[in-house]
Amino acid sequence: MNLISINICRLVPIIYMSWIWLQSAKFNPSSIEHVFYDLDFKVILLIGGTLEFAHLIEFGILYVFLIVAFLTLGPLTKKKEVAALIIAITYSFIDEIHQYYVPYRSFSQIDMVKNLIGIWFFWWLVRRTYYNRNSKLGAFFRGIQ
Repeated sequence: MNLISINICRLVPIIYMSWIWLQSAKFNPSSIEHVFYDLDFKVILLIGGTLEFAHLIEFGILYVFLIVAFLTLGPLTKKKEVAALIIAITYSFIDEIHQYYVPYRSFSQIDMVKNLIGIWFFWWLVRRTYYNRNSKLGAFFRGIQ
């Protein structure tokens, strides 16, 4: 990888964390409430399910971005995995605390659990693919180092 690509890989987690912070601070769920008045109940359920599903992947994606940034420093190690886990979990907790202080948002233990499940799933996915020589995703991760 060239120096520009390496620096981009290292900046992406910071940019993504900033986006999460801004989204948590600015998104007011009640601001789109009026949209649902004319929608079919099944569509409302689909939209709600999609928003809930976002919790399962939002911080898992952060974990992957952190792993990619760490891979610019060399092969994947347990220390890098643990560091990425700690950062992603801590940031998801910080985001929930942040939402507690945003007027139209709230701290939710259920959201925290969904965040942890998402992080765990992406940890499992990265771990399973990185060490699998036949995996295209693993080849992508190994190609970063």
